Amino acid sequence: MPTPIAPDDRRITIPLFTTRETARYVGVPASTMRNWIRGYAYPIHGGLGRAEPMVSSVEKSDPSKATVPFIGLAEALVIQAFKREKLSIQKVRAALDAIRREVALEHALANKTVYTAGASILWDYARRAGDAEIAQLVEPSSGQIVFTEPVSEYLQLIAYDANLWASKIQLPAFQPTRVVVDMKRGFGRPILDKQRLPLDGILSRFAASEKISDIARDLELDPTEVENVIRVAWRPAAAA
Repeated sequence: MPTPIAPDDRRITIPLFTTRETARYVGVPASTMRNWIRGYAYPIHGGLGRAEPMVSSVEKSDPSKATVPFIGLAEALVIQAFKREKLSIQKVRAALDAIRREVALEHALANKTVYTAGASILWDYARRAGDAEIAQLVEPSSGQIVFTEPVSEYLQLIAYDANLWASKIQLPAFQPTRVVVDMKRGFGRPILDKQRLPLDGILSRFAASEKISDIARDLELDPTEVENVIRVAWRPAAAA
């Protein structure tokens, strides 16, 4: 049985990313990420239902500031992995609930058990519930049940520590440039993995009207790496 993550773990308690940043890093609209973080109301017969948040956040009086901790980013990436098979958000929620019931851990989506046992959990759930849509997330392979390639590709972007909790995340939106988030490097903000360069430094230079070619030369980067960073992460101050 995996060890629960400590409630005072910095991966839970320190807000690192805004809603918009989190959305850009995993590749979804900001409005979608807002719903994942805050939950939302929806109409039902005779009133309104409530969809609970799926991504962890740290309460802030100003939601335009950073509210999403490292563990929330990991959860968002797992949700987006499941969305890659074109499931409705209702089916994604059902799949996540099935995993949470079996794993029985707070922040279960950020635990390696999702990657190692989640496919079997969902296979069994889909068969019991007769849910063909959730069954699309998994497939038999060499006598085992595994996640489909689109799902697995995203889940493999998460590395785990000795206690099976997410410890490093490669951000898919920047590919092929390898940008990671690691609480042990760059204070948990995105960095270029190989060079250990904070993206915030590159963005601040671009904001000061430096040319991409000059930034690349000074930092000994390929210009396409700088372009990828700016393409994903740069937003003018008014739009950030």
